[in-house]
Amino acid sequence: MQERERISNMDFKEYQNNLRKNPRLTEEMRMLIESDLQFGLTIAETEEYSGKKYDMSQMKVYSKCLRNGFSKEAIAVITKEGLTGEQMAVAFEFFEKGVPLSVVEEIVGDTGKTAFVMKRLLQTIAEKAQETGMTQGGQEPYTRELLEQVREMVEKISNQEDRYDALNETLQQMKTAGQDVKVQNNLLMQLREKDGLLEKQQNEINEARVTIARLRNEMDGIQKEKEVLKQRAETMKQEMEKNKRQLSSLQKEKETKAPLTERPEEKTDGKGDKTTITHLPDMEYRTGIVDEKGRVVQMISIEPQQKKKEISAMTAFFSRVASKKKINLVKLLAQKNLETEQLAQIKLAIEKGLSEKQLLVLINNRIPAEQMEEIIEIAVLENKMEEA
Repeated sequence: MQERERISNMDFKEYQNNLRKNPRLTEEMRMLIESDLQFGLTIAETEEYSGKKYDMSQMKVYSKCLRNGFSKEAIAVITKEGLTGEQMAVAFEFFEKGVPLSVVEEIVGDTGKTAFVMKRLLQTIAEKAQETGMTQGGQEPYTRELLEQVREMVEKISNQEDRYDALNETLQQMKTAGQDVKVQNNLLMQLREKDGLLEKQQNEINEARVTIARLRNEMDGIQKEKEVLKQRAETMKQEMEKNKRQLSSLQKEKETKAPLTERPEEKTDGKGDKTTITHLPDMEYRTGIVDEKGRVVQMISIEPQQKKKEISAMTAFFSRVASKKKINLVKLLAQKNLETEQLAQIKLAIEKGLSEKQLLVLINNRIPAEQMEEIIEIAVLENKMEEA
């Protein structure tokens, strides 16, 4: 028997590193390969099974074949392509017990048989071989006779399996028939639940449609109101421009044509400069500042004291009227449950000086934030025109 050279420690460690780099190999697979190398198998022999797409159970059977020194022909039969790890294990077991390789090959030739069926067949054959004292080294005529018996047994088992499948199908149909009533009841119950769910969803859809129609009407009303406000703002803007032009024209006429009702009054300050004051009718005082030589160096206007007093009185009156009744904006906003964007627009409206009446319109109508922004701009323009 040819001696095998054991792999050196350096080569073994290097090969271990290569095995760890292989993503297909699990830890258990790597341990099997390392164990075979330590047992005395060569790297080339372990690669006979590690290089194929075997699972762990198949690799174990191949490893056993190598450790037992089986021939390549025997290994090819036992590890035939298409066999599972369990089927390979059965073929290995009975070949090891002395069942001829040709018989094992006949049994595992049909890979569609389960490992259980294969084991039952090989067990029967092994028992007959023991009774007659025939082993792997037995006579060829006996082997041929044994193969014929194997073929007959395989055919019988196949027929039995067919009958079993037919019987199993019949039993399954009977079982299914017995469950039909229960299944129908479950289906009816599920249908009733789905009908109830559909009805509920339909009611929700109808309510949503009604809400959408109401909101659409409100949007149309807001849009119409917005158009009216725009037209009003445009009209007021035109009137304001017209009034400005008229006031400018009147101002120029008064400055050029209005006669003086009083004689100029001269005043001299402590430095020697003279001030000339001219009284204009129902308008204002025009004051001229002159130097020591009598030359006018600057003209200024002073409103009559009486006019100022009347304006101050009117301002105080309106302030008192406005302060008599204040609305609680915080409470009102909390009651209306406005969205964050709407509240931001209300804050902007307050900062831009909208009146309480204008704020109440925005809050009570619950106008969308986008439209609030446009309406606030219109209200600001309107307030400016009223101030002018």
